Formats: sequence, structure tokens, C-alpha cells
Amino acid sequence: MPKLRSISLVTLASLSLALAACQKKAEGQVVAIVNGEEITLTELNAEIAELNVPASADKNLVRQRVLARMVDRRLLVQAAKEAGLDRDPTYLTQQRRMEEQLLVSMYGKKAMDTIKVPDAVALDRFISTHPTAFGGRKRYKLDQLLIDVPSDPKRLKELESAHTLADVATKLTAMGIAFQRGTGQFDSASVAPQVLQRIEALPPGEPFIVPNGNKLVINAITGSEPITLSTEQARQVAAQAMRNEELNKIGESRLKEAKAKAKIEYQTGFEPKTDAAGGLGGAPALPPATGPAAGNGSAPAGL
Repeated sequence: MPKLRSISLVTLASLSLALAACQKKAEGQVVAIVNGEEITLTELNAEIAELNVPASADKNLVRQRVLARMVDRRLLVQAAKEAGLDRDPTYLTQQRRMEEQLLVSMYGKKAMDTIKVPDAVALDRFISTHPTAFGGRKRYKLDQLLIDVPSDPKRLKELESAHTLADVATKLTAMGIAFQRGTGQFDSASVAPQVLQRIEALPPGEPFIVPNGNKLVINAITGSEPITLSTEQARQVAAQAMRNEELNKIGESRLKEAKAKAKIEYQTGFEPKTDAAGGLGGAPALPPATGPAAGNGSAPAGL
């Protein structure tokens, strides 16, 4: 009898859960129910907030379309779970990484909210001390050759005698190294001043190489044009840059504090190597907030 009673209790519990799922209604804060799973108004509004919806758009239509997309996605997620993908090691690894990135991003946003917007005097001082990002800001146009990184990088020394992109192309052909031609551009504001100084010191048309993953981009400047910002635009960009600098300081301080308290153990051979300055390099401790760029053009990868 005790065994039968146990089975009955389990059955009743299962039935109760099933009935509860059936009794869910799409009302109040619940805007849709997909096979018993709720989609809330908060989730819908968060999804809409990430879209660049024009003020003149039909809000009801936007809401309907976004919700329909969320329902479709939820159905696909449920199908993926039925296929067991939520237990796949690759999924679990990526899920953890994405959760960590989201938490760090939110931690950075919370820290950014505590940083005051600089006053006009501080902004103008920042603008005057960063000419390549403001008063002297330029967009540089490039001719480019793209090659794979050679298995023996020493072969690239043969390019040192080439002082035009045409000379580089001739030498690459003679060396049997395939290349692709292209064009590009970069904004002086997106390049570290010391790097830009070295590029600008090159003779006209002199090639320079920029790593880009497993590729090398060989560039030659073909022209430039000024990027003009209004006073208001410049101050907006300066404010974001100054706040990002402060955020980076906060992130470094908090990371240093966390490391001082932490107990970290590495398997032999996996210990991180410090650089000459005693640091590890890499990305900022907290991700910077994005702001108005006020100008098109980015740096070639690797600059």
C-alpha cells in the first residue's frame, strides 16, 4: 500500500502541474504563451528597445511583429531542446561564456552610471589635447594588398626594398605569394596617436603592413580628407571618450582588488605569461560604453 500511495501522489503532482500549465492565460504582464512557456511584456519591451524604431512607426504593428518573431524563436528553442542540444557540451560552454560576457557588460554599465558627465571646460580641454580625434581629424584612403601570413615570416624581409604598392605586388608575384587587391580607409580618431605619427612620417606612397588575424594587409595611403565636427558633436564624442577612460580605470581597479582576494590555481603550463611591463595586456577590464562616433571610417584591423 505505501508504494501505491507514493505512485498516486506522484501522479497527482504531475496532473497538477499539467493543469496549471493549461490554466495559464495570456493576460496582464503575459503577452503570449508558447507551449506553456510565458513571454512577458518586460521581455517584449526589452526586445523592442534594442531596435532603432522610428518615432513615426506604428507602435502596435512593431509590437505585433516583434512578438511574432519572439514566438517563432521560442518554438525553435523548444525544438532544439527536444533534440537535446541544450545538453550538448558545445552549447554549455558557449552558454557559460555568453553569461559571463553579459554579466561583465552589465557590471560595466552599472559602473558607467556612476561616472558624471564632464563639464564644458573639461571637455574643451580634452578636445584641444587630442587633435587627431577632433580639430585635426582626418579620413585616410588606402590601396591595399591582402595576403596570407607566410609559413616563414622571414620571407617578408624581401619586401623591405619595395617602396610602392606596385613594387610590393611585383615582388609578391616573383615570390609566388598570392594576393588580393582592395581599397580601404581609416579614421585618425580610431588609431593610437603614436601609431598614426609613425604612419604619417612615411614617405608618400610608402607601404606599411598591418596584421589582421591570419592575414596581412599591405597598405598605401592614396589621399585624405578632413572630418569636421560641430562643437556639440565634438563635445559628445569627448564626453564619451572621457567617461570610457574613467570606466577603464574603475575596471582595472576592481579587477586588481578581485585578484588580490582571489585564490587562483593553474595547471602547469597554463599559467598566463606577463609582458615586459608586468601586465597581461588584452581587453579592458570593463567593456567601454559606445557613443556617437560623428564620422565614418575605421582603422585597418590591427592598428
